[in-house]
Amino acid sequence: MTLIMKLTFPITDPILIFALVLFIILIFPSLFKKLRLPEIIGLILAGVAVGPNGLNLLSQDVGLSIFSQTGLLYLMFLAGLEINVKEFLKNRKPSITFGVLTFIFPFVSSGLLFFYVFNMSFIASLLISSMVASHTLVAYPIIGRFGINRNKVINVIVGGTIIADTVALLILAVISESVKGELSHLFIFRFIAYFILFLFLVFFIIPRLSKWFFKNYDGESGIEYIFVIAMVFLASVIAEYAHIEPIIGAFFAGLALSRHIPHSSPLMNRIEFIGNTIFIPFFLITVGMIADLRVLTHSLSLLLIIVSLIVVAVGSKYLAAFITQKLFKYSKTERNLLFGLSTARAASAIAIILVGFKLELVDESIMNATIILIFVSTLISSFVTQNSARKIAVEQEKESPDLNGLPERILVPISNPEKIEQLINFSILIKDPKSKLPLYPFTVINDDAKASENIYTFNRILEKAKTHASSTDNVAKVISRIDTNIADGIARTVKELFITKVVMGWQGKVRASDLFFGTILENVLQKTGKMIYVNRIQSPLNLIENIHVLIPQVAELEVGFTEWVNSVLNIAQQSTSKVYFWGYEHTHEKIKEYVSTSGWVSDIEYRTAIHSSMINIVSSEFNKDDLLVVISARKNSLSYNKYIKQLPDIIDDYFTNCNILIVYPEQKTVYTGTIDLQV
Repeated sequence: MTLIMKLTFPITDPILIFALVLFIILIFPSLFKKLRLPEIIGLILAGVAVGPNGLNLLSQDVGLSIFSQTGLLYLMFLAGLEINVKEFLKNRKPSITFGVLTFIFPFVSSGLLFFYVFNMSFIASLLISSMVASHTLVAYPIIGRFGINRNKVINVIVGGTIIADTVALLILAVISESVKGELSHLFIFRFIAYFILFLFLVFFIIPRLSKWFFKNYDGESGIEYIFVIAMVFLASVIAEYAHIEPIIGAFFAGLALSRHIPHSSPLMNRIEFIGNTIFIPFFLITVGMIADLRVLTHSLSLLLIIVSLIVVAVGSKYLAAFITQKLFKYSKTERNLLFGLSTARAASAIAIILVGFKLELVDESIMNATIILIFVSTLISSFVTQNSARKIAVEQEKESPDLNGLPERILVPISNPEKIEQLINFSILIKDPKSKLPLYPFTVINDDAKASENIYTFNRILEKAKTHASSTDNVAKVISRIDTNIADGIARTVKELFITKVVMGWQGKVRASDLFFGTILENVLQKTGKMIYVNRIQSPLNLIENIHVLIPQVAELEVGFTEWVNSVLNIAQQSTSKVYFWGYEHTHEKIKEYVSTSGWVSDIEYRTAIHSSMINIVSSEFNKDDLLVVISARKNSLSYNKYIKQLPDIIDDYFTNCNILIVYPEQKTVYTGTIDLQV
């Protein structure tokens, strides 16, 4: 009772504030999900309810403000991190077109409205129009949840965001200096110089520093996460000192770091998990807290301003999406996705209008109108984006090719504890993101007097594999079995669990001859026709620059052809590497056909070369951070030839201590030897 008597509003106890916000994050998204409403709306409405203009439970104190600002930067960073810069450059025409349209239409229409209809000054109208022209990707987390990041319009939307927000914030800088009386040729020269310096630091220094860091601290996910967040805030601070909004710095930091953070890596899982569960929800709640719905009843003139602002802001963004759809022949659903993601105002709108308020260019009525616009546009953005994303996800699911009849199951035989993380990381890299089936870390124990003791030891080793897989949001089901030899144990497990892929490493001397024709591998190849990957990855997968794929003749006729092509493209997509397919024209045509039908957008180059000369040619273009992928074949299969037997020694001569992946595609084989279950 005493505690209740002492409780004052808004709450000032930091522990109670944090507890209340956590319960909001816990309850409201789940509630709105059950109501089939966007979870983002739940957080914003919760902010309205507990904010100063609602129940007055929370206020914008320093602690909450820090979390909110971090969430804002985090949101922009994640948006930049999702962009494949190479794909963006390939699609620069629609990106630039949409960026110009989504800025010009709101900018001109709102400027004319406030200058001629509401009789505001030219500078004030310019400020408001730049605010209306900007937008924030508040609904972007919805894209990740529906798994449509690879859709062609996503890069168009993000490219348009870069253009619209950057121009809007540049106009804000010019207005600010003009009002202060400091606008001059010297200011423009200084601003351009600062901006160029900012781009140099973000796109030249940070990527090189990141490459060095990831190479020297590979596998230490905790330290890697701290490094990434430090780079985000460093870029934001640099942007602020360069007279650019910090959100632009965070966004560009995401662009700069996207090359070195694969989407399926433990690091990316930590980044998304912490951002989407803590910081971004804090930001969305604070957006709701600043909304005052009571202003709708203050006066008819203010209501007219609010309604006019919303109609112009939403209508002009839809017009930009509509014209972009017609110009580039997008579907109606993709048009709605363009509109949905680009219609929300939040971060940049708040920044612009707050500066205008402090400079006394706009009054409280415009401030409140902007907050209502933020609230309404965010609701519209969330609804439209979620509905469009769901439809596109369903369409993509229907169009996805069925690579084989069985669900994907990956077996990861482990004998060397030091290779656990490498093998698990590689398995996750080639794993279908839509697959919900676990990985199967696996070990075989010799059937001898120490079998019981060894199985306990190896189970502890496999638990490490399970823990590492869980750090990437993947499930692992560990398996250990006693058998007379390793090859038989692997072959039996493949049959019993309906395994579709086997990922193997090796220990001892790192020789390509051991890699190709070691006793265990050779026996496994004879006893199972499933796809087998044998890798010798010397450097972190996220630092791979180029992937060189050596393909034997008539490889396209093998059963597992599309599966290994899909795996290579998946690795390239995750590491943003360029792929060089070395082979024959008829094989290249089949690869091009698969790429066009499966929706992959990768940087690919096709090189014609006969099998016997590929190694010699590729070695002259191969760099230390490249990956050599050799498509091999089992004996007596269609693509097997005598040169495959000679490859091991040649590879040893040309590719010492390099990243090598040997792929044995799935092939119909007649099993040799008996692999009946032991009784």
